[in-house]
Amino acid sequence: MPLLDMTFVRIALLIAMMLLSGVTMAGSQSAYAPVEGLLSVVWGDAATPGRNAPIRAMLTDDEGRTRRIKVSDDLLNRGLLRWNGQRVRVYPRSGDTGDASDLDVGEVRAAAVQLVALTSTSTAVTGSQPWISILCKFADVAAEPKDLAFFEGMYANMPGGLDHFWRELSYDQIDVVGSTAVDWVTLPGNQADYAPTPGSGTDANLNQVFDDCTAAVDDIVDFSRGGEPFVGINIMLNEDLDCCAWGGNRYATLDGVAKNWRTTWNPPWSFRNEGIIAHEMGHGFGLHHANNFDDDGNPYDSPWDVMSAATAYGSVDETYGELGKHTNVWHKDILGWFPPTQRFEAQPDTIVTLELDALAAADAGHYRVAIVPVDADHLYSVEARQRVGLYDAELPGNAVIIHQVDMTRPEPAWAVDADVPPANYGDNPGTMWEPGETFIDPDNGLAIKVERETANGFVVTIGRPTIPQVFRDGFDEATASLRPGSKIISTDTH
Repeated sequence: MPLLDMTFVRIALLIAMMLLSGVTMAGSQSAYAPVEGLLSVVWGDAATPGRNAPIRAMLTDDEGRTRRIKVSDDLLNRGLLRWNGQRVRVYPRSGDTGDASDLDVGEVRAAAVQLVALTSTSTAVTGSQPWISILCKFADVAAEPKDLAFFEGMYANMPGGLDHFWRELSYDQIDVVGSTAVDWVTLPGNQADYAPTPGSGTDANLNQVFDDCTAAVDDIVDFSRGGEPFVGINIMLNEDLDCCAWGGNRYATLDGVAKNWRTTWNPPWSFRNEGIIAHEMGHGFGLHHANNFDDDGNPYDSPWDVMSAATAYGSVDETYGELGKHTNVWHKDILGWFPPTQRFEAQPDTIVTLELDALAAADAGHYRVAIVPVDADHLYSVEARQRVGLYDAELPGNAVIIHQVDMTRPEPAWAVDADVPPANYGDNPGTMWEPGETFIDPDNGLAIKVERETANGFVVTIGRPTIPQVFRDGFDEATASLRPGSKIISTDTH
């Protein structure tokens, strides 16, 4: 092979490896030694939801030290959340002192060549997912807000129980069989030792809460379960931490098991409504916040997703309060809950009409999800929502919901809204795509038309050719200048 060709091959291979390993191309190379470890992300949710829900990232190195990474908008915008649960290499802005201080990181890369796709079944979450709830009291707070029976019953396989909830959401792909709870134990520290400003701020020492809660039950709990470990730990507290309840992952070695434990930290207000616990457990399964389309920084504006407005338009249980509803199809897709027969992926230069069954229906004879890839960080997902099942029974209405997924946002999945400006809350007609309405994204040559509603869902046409080909009757070339997300409304609902 000529030298020039070999040089080209080497350059091509280098570029491919950089792309596959998630190299951050923007920004300057750090002059300090990189640090490798497992990246764990934790999401915060305030009792009074507002803007900019806090996100924490933690790195556990090979010596077992877990330290916080300072999460900047720049890191989030470059796809930090994509690497949750992966081994990464971080490049500090200052030298690593080896102590417990936070890492101020300018760059994050995968530690090895790996491709993390926007949709994947390679890391599917299936089978039994047993959790344990540990009830922990601050040393200076005597209250026990709920008794042990309440927390044990929370995991029941009956309407309103978390086993019932996750079975319905996953179409029996997962359950929480084997989950249990441990009665109240007292922490060694006072409330302010863990949360300097109880009820406000974002500075609770979650790592210390985790360590002290698990240590407090070490004599009575076998986290390894004889070789079949708990997957997650719900820490239930008897008073506030900082602003928030938190959900995500925490790397630790418990009873000889070293792994990323799905973990939630829950003050009393969070377990008064089980939908919030379901939301935090969703973070434990690696799910992000979802959002509506108004770009106001508030991730709790979509009533279509337990990972957004967790309890809004949800069913109510006499014991466990407001329940969650289903999460969006992209979240379910990355958890591997759709067999190939229920998953449609639109290809370029095609126009396809297909039937989508309702997301919450127990059985599906047609597709459940349509995915429209755009590029490595972007896609659209299409789902049919009807008031069926227990957890979607109180939705705003029956409609097709389209999510725009962008991995460079803190909340990748936004429910597309055609209103101008987008509504502050996603229960509006602009977010509900109904028969005769067509979504267009001219920049990507995409159109999605809702043809009609069926007894079990909706029929949609998805077109990925040039935009004019999608509209068979009365297409106006001027519509090609409309913004992505615009609606074209017709009476042709065949």
